[in-house]
Amino acid sequence: MTASIETTTAATEAPTTGTTPVVGAGEEFARLHPTTLDVGPNVRDHVDTDSQDFRDLVASVVVHGVVQAISAVRDGENVVVIDGQQRTLAAIEAGVDSVPVLIRTAVETFKEREIERISKQVVTNDLRTPLTEGQRAKAFADMLALGVSVPKIAKSVQVKRETVKAGAAAGRSQTALEALDAGQLDLEQAAVVALFDADGDDEAVEELLNAGSRFRSVAQELIADRAERKARAEAGTPYADKGLTVLADEPFYDSPYVAAEDLVTADGDPITEAVIDAAAEHWAVWLTPNEQITLTATGEVIESESIDWATEGAPKAVATEGYHHHKDVTVAQVWVPEYFTADPDAAGVKLGPILAAASSEPDEADDQAAAERKAREKKAAQAALAAKEAEKATRRRTVALNKASAAATIVRKEWLTKFLTRKTLPKGAGKWITETLVDEPGLLTENKAAQYLTELLGVTVPADTSPSAGYPGVADKAARRALAATIDKTPSETRAQVILLAQILAAYEARVSGKGNDSWRRTAWGNQDNYLGFLDQHGHVLTVVEQAAAGMLTPEQAYDALTAPSEDNTADQ
Repeated sequence: MTASIETTTAATEAPTTGTTPVVGAGEEFARLHPTTLDVGPNVRDHVDTDSQDFRDLVASVVVHGVVQAISAVRDGENVVVIDGQQRTLAAIEAGVDSVPVLIRTAVETFKEREIERISKQVVTNDLRTPLTEGQRAKAFADMLALGVSVPKIAKSVQVKRETVKAGAAAGRSQTALEALDAGQLDLEQAAVVALFDADGDDEAVEELLNAGSRFRSVAQELIADRAERKARAEAGTPYADKGLTVLADEPFYDSPYVAAEDLVTADGDPITEAVIDAAAEHWAVWLTPNEQITLTATGEVIESESIDWATEGAPKAVATEGYHHHKDVTVAQVWVPEYFTADPDAAGVKLGPILAAASSEPDEADDQAAAERKAREKKAAQAALAAKEAEKATRRRTVALNKASAAATIVRKEWLTKFLTRKTLPKGAGKWITETLVDEPGLLTENKAAQYLTELLGVTVPADTSPSAGYPGVADKAARRALAATIDKTPSETRAQVILLAQILAAYEARVSGKGNDSWRRTAWGNQDNYLGFLDQHGHVLTVVEQAAAGMLTPEQAYDALTAPSEDNTADQ
């Protein structure tokens, strides 16, 4: 085939610079059709044209053409490729009209040319250094900053959009990039670190960098905490507008703040919101998220114990007499205020009787009987305060463990979803399945197990529009029908065995997370240790709250581990 050649031939003197391609003496630059090139011998004696790397190269050439000039030597009528074997083959497959070629005229003997060819090919292949992950991430961030869209970047560099998004996020943080290039983090993890680095949250960044195998669970806890802090700040706006300080952290017993419930007015009356609003600049508020259940029709606040929870998801079911149907209630999160002041005198209030008695000092003017009476009152008041503080500590522990459990559930389900894509059972799973079903033959029929299985396997359940929709058990039947279709298409016996394992794991997951976030205190029943122990054996790193759910830690130990300084927490895991 005769090619149309655009050539720039070098003069014998030194090369010049400018818009004309710069070549050396005895060299010429040309654009040739790739099929006219002779792909000669190469130290890379085989090119796997089916490999992902080669397919990516072809895709890149389709979009950009061959970017780097192919190095070749003119030997008589032939132009023989020296460096650019894969680029040439990719250009041929991509169907491009021409490729840039830097051609040197052969003047050596065949032996000399072969020695030079081999040495150059070894050097160029050995010393060709790819971009680091950090450099690629920074490039994505720079392109986004220039206004290039994610889809366009993904197409231009031939990567998935998710990779561009994660890389661009990571590329905004030097700390994340350094950890990425050091191999400490992968791209997705670096993007999470960058999120907190952008917030200036050095403590969270440090905790993530030290998380190791616990990175995903630590990240989920921090992300949930970040979202809650943001929501709390927004909920605090009306209080801030009135002049109150909105606290970012809950005051503990040893803080300078005194709770409004432990104070009274100068006349001895309880503290009301009107009292607080009148001296707002001397008060602070702590907002606690709390689930509030109301009757949808009237707005009346009710307790969860008054709901027939068996009617959840079954709008046509009949509630037990004396209980509310789940469809008739609204569950919402509200922010409950607790008020504090660091200066009771400035706020115009004083210590309440219990706090005053607990902090009283002996009066030298008192006789023995009065002194003993005051001592008894002080002791009783201190005991009352201690009991109150213990109750608050229990509530804080419950809230912290429930939050950690919610975060752990998200991570655990992600792990299960990936784990269950396998084609064969993991080692020891067959025996575990048998022992589990012998021990709990009814496990698979409880807790909406089929619905949880569709979620873990990614099976879509068509909406039920039949007259029976909404009755108890109908959703489970719909899930089983969808699963039956999936099982019918199962390609092998071994994959079917994996689906059986998935059903057992889904049934356990429905038991653990389907009943709320308090699995950490439901260790006396449900065989949670059997389930979580299996996950632990097969690669899922249990969080401290999951260890509590498995009975490996007490709730108190789990809470202590959660609230310990990050370096201690890391060392313990």
